[in-house]
Amino acid sequence: MTIELRNLPQVSPAAVGEYTRLSYVLVESVNARMSGREDLTDLIGSNSMEVMYENHRHHAAFMASVFQFGIYGLLSKTLPWVYRAYHSRGFSHAYFSAVMTVWIDVIREFMDQSASDILTIYEWMLTRHEETVQLSLRPAIEPDAGSTVWQLDYERFRDALLIGDVSVCLEIAQSRVDTAERMVDFFVHVLQPAMQAVGARWENGLISVAQEHLASAIVSRILASISTSGFSSAPTRGTAVVSAAANEFHEIGAWMLASCLESDGWDVQYLGANTPCSDLLDFVRSVKPDLLCISVAMIFNISAVKTVIDGVRSQPDLDGMRVLVGGQALLHDPDIFHVLKADAMATDCKSAMNVARALISRRASESRLS
Repeated sequence: MTIELRNLPQVSPAAVGEYTRLSYVLVESVNARMSGREDLTDLIGSNSMEVMYENHRHHAAFMASVFQFGIYGLLSKTLPWVYRAYHSRGFSHAYFSAVMTVWIDVIREFMDQSASDILTIYEWMLTRHEETVQLSLRPAIEPDAGSTVWQLDYERFRDALLIGDVSVCLEIAQSRVDTAERMVDFFVHVLQPAMQAVGARWENGLISVAQEHLASAIVSRILASISTSGFSSAPTRGTAVVSAAANEFHEIGAWMLASCLESDGWDVQYLGANTPCSDLLDFVRSVKPDLLCISVAMIFNISAVKTVIDGVRSQPDLDGMRVLVGGQALLHDPDIFHVLKADAMATDCKSAMNVARALISRRASESRLS
């Protein structure tokens, strides 16, 4: 599947703009045509049409990002994930080929000749339907703790998290987190893999959306219960603004990073989830931090990150500010980091903390040389 990706055309900026501008119309047209099908129940099972509509909205946002950045490796990695996740919820595999055909028809109807390259990519996805089905049948793999020291704690925490036992999760956190270093390790070797395990089980259809939300809520309670004031050093490294991207409601990674940076001597301004691009830019213009950290979990929110970074780069008075990005979306394809034009990326909060130190140290060295 990946080898032929090289032959896919780069979509022109004009075509990307038109697809983005018409995305609402395209989505509504796809919704209307799919909802009117006599075989709809066979395609989506017992799911409500709103679940299908949500998939169509996410699809349009995701494809706009793929077209904008030309990162077609995202297709080979994301399509099997989408098939697996929705099939485990009751969608038939036939739904995906049916809806892809509808997308092609709708694009032909509403877009002009500039859409030819976009149609080529949609047709490529449709011809790879059976291959994508086979790839999607491989279950998502759950991680381990990545540390023998923390493995038993991780397994106990994960198991308690999956059954909603908040008291056990709190007991593990309270007994293991007593220094800044142990807090960071707890985040990396217990919280992060536990949430990845929850995601894998949801993807494989082993737990419901409600159970996934319960797990996220418990982890949020854990994070709120951990006070960094007892082992935070005085803020001497600089000011850091930490935020999830616009339309990004997964904030646990950003929250963990904010706590890690705070414990490492940063003055942290943590903005939480779903900070609109314009508001985030206004905030960093007023604060002028040394470091901006943006977390993005969902691939279709990558464009929002690029908007913020482009806005930062256009401001001469923010020239000294460094931008660090991270989150699950960036793990799908390393090329995403390069098109975002951030200063650095990190795969977990511990590496992000170390990268943040290096960025500021490098900036200080560059200032002395200039």
